Amino acid sequence: MPAGGQVKLLSLPAEFEGLRNQSAFETLSHVAPTPVPLHEPLSSVPGEPREEPVVPELLPGFRIDGVIGHGGMGSVYLARQLSLDRPVALKVMSQTWASDAVFVARFIREAYAAAQLNHPNVVQIYDIGETQGLRYFSMEYVVGCSLAELLKKRGRIDTEQAVGYVLQAARGLKHAHDRGIIHRDIKPDNLLLDEHGTVKVADLGLVKTPELTKFQDRLCQRETDGERSGLHSLPPDMTGVRMALGTPAFMAPEQCRDASTVDHRADIYSLGCTLYALVTGKQPFRAKSAFSLMKKHAEEALVPPELLHPRLPQEVSAVICKMMAKKPGDRYANMAEVIRILEHWLGVQSTAAKFTPRDDQVLEVERLANEFQNTPAAVLRQNLIRTAVSGTALAALLMLFFGQIQFAFGLAGLVVQSSVAYFLLNGYSRHTYLFRRFKQFLLGMSGGDWIVACGALGLGVAFLWMSKLLLITAGFGFIGIAVAGAVWYMLDRRVNAERVAIANATVRLQKHLRQDGANSGEIRLFFAKHSGRLWEEYFEFAFRFEEKLATRDLLLRAGSAGVREKFAAWREPLVNLLNRIDSVRKAARERELIEKAEYERLITAGATIRQAKKAAAERTEATIERGGTLRLGEIPEFSHTFSQASQSMICLEPVATCRDYPSMAAELFLGTPVRAVLAALLIAASALWFIQNELWHYSISTGTEPLAISGVPAAWTSWCDSANVGWGAMLLLASLFYRGPRMAVLATLGAGIAAFGHKLGIRTVEPIQDFHVAMLLGTVLALLGYRCGRR
Repeated sequence: MPAGGQVKLLSLPAEFEGLRNQSAFETLSHVAPTPVPLHEPLSSVPGEPREEPVVPELLPGFRIDGVIGHGGMGSVYLARQLSLDRPVALKVMSQTWASDAVFVARFIREAYAAAQLNHPNVVQIYDIGETQGLRYFSMEYVVGCSLAELLKKRGRIDTEQAVGYVLQAARGLKHAHDRGIIHRDIKPDNLLLDEHGTVKVADLGLVKTPELTKFQDRLCQRETDGERSGLHSLPPDMTGVRMALGTPAFMAPEQCRDASTVDHRADIYSLGCTLYALVTGKQPFRAKSAFSLMKKHAEEALVPPELLHPRLPQEVSAVICKMMAKKPGDRYANMAEVIRILEHWLGVQSTAAKFTPRDDQVLEVERLANEFQNTPAAVLRQNLIRTAVSGTALAALLMLFFGQIQFAFGLAGLVVQSSVAYFLLNGYSRHTYLFRRFKQFLLGMSGGDWIVACGALGLGVAFLWMSKLLLITAGFGFIGIAVAGAVWYMLDRRVNAERVAIANATVRLQKHLRQDGANSGEIRLFFAKHSGRLWEEYFEFAFRFEEKLATRDLLLRAGSAGVREKFAAWREPLVNLLNRIDSVRKAARERELIEKAEYERLITAGATIRQAKKAAAERTEATIERGGTLRLGEIPEFSHTFSQASQSMICLEPVATCRDYPSMAAELFLGTPVRAVLAALLIAASALWFIQNELWHYSISTGTEPLAISGVPAAWTSWCDSANVGWGAMLLLASLFYRGPRMAVLATLGAGIAAFGHKLGIRTVEPIQDFHVAMLLGTVLALLGYRCGRR
């Protein structure tokens, strides 16, 4: 087994190879976080008509490619996320549940909590959202099958293989348990096996979080409270109404009695039941009704699995029996103990050795990296680009030296514009990571963002026009686009053709390394170590940009990297910036969604509008704070209480918070009303200045005069002496679409510099003038402020 606590992925059984070739709709047992099991009928009451799912025509940012399945709370679709061009499993909530404010509020809170989990053995939730009344969230798309499907096909799974699968699931569950999240529905159906042999825990739908009180988690009686809550009215053939949440065949005894009081040991019991089924091919207990089945879990003695499978090692049988002890205190204390005992049986700690490549494998990767870097077309492309860029830069410097600033600017623009054009052509044809992230950024822009972007573009065009550089910039821009197209069409296609054989040989080498026992991390580190000083471009070719960044950190940390050079390092600051912007956007969407759901729940519970708004905002802040804690893994105990905001169902009591005096001051002196008044003042002054100077037939020879109003001292109006004042007003107007103290400060400062910065003694070189520079600097500051704010 590989060292470092990683289980060697056992080879997939022959039957799975057949599953791998089936339609994704048939093989994917992929479910989303929901308080209702996926396979339950859409109607919450037996005998009620089943709601027919409607395929959404359009969800912003997604293309629906097909249906994966329908279940208790909605439908799962195979979709493609357009921004990152990747397949996702998209779960859309049924309208039956969407009308239940209590259900929706809990659903969103728990989906948000589950989305904070990031582990290779947990199905990743990417995003949650709402559009036109449809609530949905996207998840990692797992190509493969569930362990239940594999078990059904084989009848029983090899012991070593079954223990390896359960060990991977235990690691994913430990990651959740360490953050206070309990699954409560572990079973073979919810353990997905991907095409690489990795097990992923899915359906974190009955999760119990530390903030969830017993009162909130109870099973309500519709007869007494009249609520039509999908959360509290599960069909009797699944869980037993008002008795438990979960799947009876794999449910811990204490969960059968009261699901709201269980802790992490209930997942240990269910995982033991799952291992029992995998190694024996049978469920631990069988009965005709859910009630009888749960009673057997609680009272009937377990038949040791070794009696059903005589060749099952007694050590594995003993582990299963301890995991399935009736009393929680008799089981393993936590999932870490389960992992330790399973690793010990598999020999991870005693016999595992770090992967050591053979000499012929080292020579092979060195040969492939060298051939990759030295293909004739690649060398030609590199030399041509270097020569062209160096020659253009030298020509620009000479033009600047001889006073031909227009041509110097044009040549510099040629390099920039040809680089941008090449980036777009190459990114579109090869779907590079940076191109996909940039595409995601553009698709995520709001109407206000586009207004700001178009305004900035207009400002740039105006600057070039005023500087008499617009025509020469456009001309060199067309030349740059033509150059980029020629490089892409004539050289890149030739380079790609020469590297096809290298790509095939790289895939074969990776396959052989896996057969020799290397896991994915070891293979990547092996390629990085032995690909030479210029390893990064070849590594990206063999793997991905994101994996290169992670592997580079490991390589440098190991201290054996030697002299290495980065490849196209200019991309990394851009990627970091785009990631930060996307993180801010996602946080804003989630905040709005959670707050809206909480508000609707509180209104349903009888709160006033004012109470609901205040309490929803406080509850949202507490939920988001909790999410940050989950990401950091700072949950010391399972008895941890969430916050005062979650101690009651309605939660109308205020939560004490520290006063942020700088933010309060910014809101007082630079808030929306203040900025609106300032913008109106600047617009009025700018309009009067425009009329006074009759700029509709403006001539450069005549110039302009500062604003003068009869009866008003000149010192009060002379500040309005250029179009910069009007532009500053536009920047202030744009800031009214955003909120936040940092935004208010930066936007107001930027508007002030744009309007009056030319009076500060800025020195420039003709034809660029001081008010040009002030306008640009002020706009940059304002744009930074917009990005720091929220709409």
